[in-house]
Amino acid sequence: MDLIAISDIYADIDRVKGIVSMLGQSERENRTIVIAGDISIKTASEHHTQEILSLLSKVCNHLFYLPGDSDSKDFAANISNAKNLDRRNYIVDDGEVKIGLLGLGGAPTHSARSDEPLPYLWDENIPVVGEGLSTELKINIEKVVQGHPDYIILVTHSPPYGIADRSKPITLREMAVLEDLVEELKGEAKPELAEAAAPKKKVMTSPRHLGSRILREFVRFYKPDVHIFGHVHKEGGKTETQEATKFFNVSHLSPLPYRLTGRKFLQLKITKEKITASFDHVITERNIPFHEFIEKYL
Repeated sequence: MDLIAISDIYADIDRVKGIVSMLGQSERENRTIVIAGDISIKTASEHHTQEILSLLSKVCNHLFYLPGDSDSKDFAANISNAKNLDRRNYIVDDGEVKIGLLGLGGAPTHSARSDEPLPYLWDENIPVVGEGLSTELKINIEKVVQGHPDYIILVTHSPPYGIADRSKPITLREMAVLEDLVEELKGEAKPELAEAAAPKKKVMTSPRHLGSRILREFVRFYKPDVHIFGHVHKEGGKTETQEATKFFNVSHLSPLPYRLTGRKFLQLKITKEKITASFDHVITERNIPFHEFIEKYL
């Protein structure tokens, strides 16, 4: 079984068309696609979100999605092979390997800026909310276990606290270096940028954890085989293994904060014996001049 995992699309249909083109139809029957939230943005129409899911549904047998903090909690896809995984569970059995999936959408309030109201946030510090989320996750994983899958895969929009969830703003020096590189490649290097890029004084950036403590406690106790999530772009493409669980931050389909290192998706090759993981990119252009590549993707 092939499982493709992406997140943080933000209504970018061109990027979705790129991944659809790369995947193609040849392995459709053996392919499951998982979207870990932020399919859309507040200003995009529901029709636009439906179109994104429709495109992805045509290159897979099963499409699972859940809403992120920027999506409507009540969104429902009108597509036969697409299922909302938020606070639900499913078993996928292709005859050779069986996987159990469960999910949780949205994100904790502490992971979002207070000046930006988002459709799907939850405050896990409120006891009744935190206990409710924890109970729903426990019920769903117990149901999955009853299906006797070969692997259990947890899909959430938020990371667990302390795992691939650090937010660290780009420093002024990093910005100056990037701008200098672009200008130099254009043949328009500016002395003031080079001077600004020179090390003078260390800039303190105060990284902080944006993940969910409810999820951290859940994965520590239940130890799913795989935990897929997005939300924290700075850690997109990062993988970790703790005890029996492999963690994957798949928010790298978004080009933020760096356009060059974005546009990636996770591919899991799943057999009864093992799971093999790799990240691939959706940059489909080939043989373009280097300065054009830098201008477009850096």
